[in-house]
Amino acid sequence: MYVGKFARVSLPECAALLLTVMLLSACTDIHKSADYERHQYSQLVVPYDRTDVMYFDVTFNAEFPDDEAAEATRMEWLKAWLGQRNMCADSFEIVDRRPFDAMENNPAHHDIRYEVKCGAEQGS
Repeated sequence: MYVGKFARVSLPECAALLLTVMLLSACTDIHKSADYERHQYSQLVVPYDRTDVMYFDVTFNAEFPDDEAAEATRMEWLKAWLGQRNMCADSFEIVDRRPFDAMENNPAHHDIRYEVKCGAEQGS
């Protein structure tokens, strides 16, 4: 019921409101999975026009800049992508590492592209 400038709130309504606020605030600190950064900052693409390579596209940021430590992390991401897709079981080779060309298709706005080729099968 409306009384003057302020509405009166009953005890059950107040408790419900408090519970809602508590539940919503609990969602602000959701744990990131181990693959969160890999999915957020990289992708593995099999191009339509080439069958000899795959593209591994990545984004630089403050946490993963263009340096050696972040590069090691990106190589772990690449291994995880290949493992998830059951590709390049034995080994892989980075054929090229380059920034995206200004006119190149890059809808995710990644910074660099690796061209990756699966290594030779062992015993061949």
